[in-house]
Amino acid sequence: MGPEKNTLFIFGLGYVGQHLAQQLFTAGWQIIGTSRTPEKFAQEAKQGWIILPFSSDQTNSDIPGHFHQASHILSTIGPVDGHDPVLAAYAKEIESFTGWTGYLSATSVYPDQPQGWVDETTEPDPATERGKARLLAEQRWLEIADAEIFRIASIYGPGRNPFAALRAGRARIVDSPGHLFNRIHQTDISQILQTAMGRPQRRRILNLADMKPASQGDVISFAAGLAGLAPPEPVAFEDTGLSEMGRSFYVARRMIRSAILGPQLGYVFTYPDYRAGLSALYKAGA
Repeated sequence: MGPEKNTLFIFGLGYVGQHLAQQLFTAGWQIIGTSRTPEKFAQEAKQGWIILPFSSDQTNSDIPGHFHQASHILSTIGPVDGHDPVLAAYAKEIESFTGWTGYLSATSVYPDQPQGWVDETTEPDPATERGKARLLAEQRWLEIADAEIFRIASIYGPGRNPFAALRAGRARIVDSPGHLFNRIHQTDISQILQTAMGRPQRRRILNLADMKPASQGDVISFAAGLAGLAPPEPVAFEDTGLSEMGRSFYVARRMIRSAILGPQLGYVFTYPDYRAGLSALYKAGA
């Protein structure tokens, strides 16, 4: 027997996962989720969520026993040491799952393309090791589960935006001429995922990115203006002292759009660009 109602099994109750799970729970869904720190979800457990421990170095043999309760499985967990930890532990059980399956990936799978737009028809060709690991994970999820793939741009939203860093004097503008990138508000991520789940299509690939790629400096300067603060002075990329992971963000230049969200799914962004999203966050006191 299948689940009596829509039930999401979500690997990784992080920033994206928690937001989506809370929205679906409010809409009447059952939530089964994993976390490296399940004790943080005591309140949700009291509300009826099933919280299970899982990490790349702490697998849980009880997890597959919950798959029969689920109508949907979604993984938000990225590669670890170049490999997907969820499939490393549960590939066989996920392969036999008959419900909807989704995997959250990243736009880093696309090539460095400083001219023109990148959409779902663009052939992946990652410029970084992180992007290569993401692409490998995508291919595994497609092979094993015929999953829907969601390639997500830079994420922002409540508690994850430039305002706190600006107020604390920690914000930086990295001067990297010609580097543009897209971002996407957490609200739009959750809404797009729900839209896709309502109109499922196996092996579909979707870009989740706003409609205005911009430089990091433009975003920080706009946020500073909203907060009535002076933006920080730009720092040359070579002088930033960024970690390897931080530097990898600036390796590829690309402008992302979707050929599917609007034309096929009819999705209309709540926050179509960073100006709309940051203005709403500032007004809400984020």
